[in-house]
Amino acid sequence: MLCCDKESEAYAKVKKRYVELKVILTASGINLTEIDYVKE
Repeated sequence: MLCCDKESEAYAKVKKRYVELKVILTASGINLTEIDYVKE
């Protein structure tokens, strides 16, 4: 995600999947605060 233009279609698709993955992992009890380095 860091190497894509934020306006591209690929970025939008990857970001959607990334958010879905974060929700699943957070719901499973995994703390992503320290390993989540993609910030907006």
